[in-house]
Amino acid sequence: MSSLFNHIFIPFVILFIFADKLKLDLKKIAIFSFFGIFLDFDIFLFHRASFHNIFILIIPLLAFIFMKYKETPGIIFFYLASALILDIFDGGVYLFYPFYDNVFFARTEIWFHHGFMPVLDYGISKNIMNNGRNEPMISSENFAVSVILLVFILISFIWSRGKPEDHVPVKKS
Repeated sequence: MSSLFNHIFIPFVILFIFADKLKLDLKKIAIFSFFGIFLDFDIFLFHRASFHNIFILIIPLLAFIFMKYKETPGIIFFYLASALILDIFDGGVYLFYPFYDNVFFARTEIWFHHGFMPVLDYGISKNIMNNGRNEPMISSENFAVSVILLVFILISFIWSRGKPEDHVPVKKS
C-alpha cells in the first residue's frame, strides 16, 4: 500500500500546497493523479525499466515547452518525475533503460549510534534492491484502491464537463 500512497498522495499534496501560487486547477491535480501510478504498469513488461526511465518524461516535457497552455503537461510531468524519484529511493530504477541496464538507487537512514546522524547511500547496482521487504508488487489492496481512484477520476471528469446548456453564454439586457 505504501507505493500507491507515495506515488499519488505525496505529489498530490505538494501540488495542492502550491496550487494557488502556480495557478493550478485542483480538479486537474486530482484527475491527473493517475499518472503517479502510470509507471507501475510496466509490471507486465520489464518492471522498473520499461516505463521507469527518464525517456518517459520526454513527451510531457516537450508538451510543456511547446504548448501554449502548460498546466496539464506540467502536472503530468510532475507526477511522472516524482514517481521516478520516489522509486529511486525504494529499491532503484533502470534510469537509462534500454541504453544502460544498471539500476540507480538511493537509500536514506537515520543512525542513533553516537547521536543523530542522517545517512544518504546511493549508487549503481546490477539489481533492484529489495530493502528487506517481501510485499507483492501488486497487492489486492493496491488494485482495489486504484480501481476506486479511477472511478472517482472518471466521475470528476464527467461532472466537470457538465451539460451543454450550462455552457451557453447568458445575454444581459
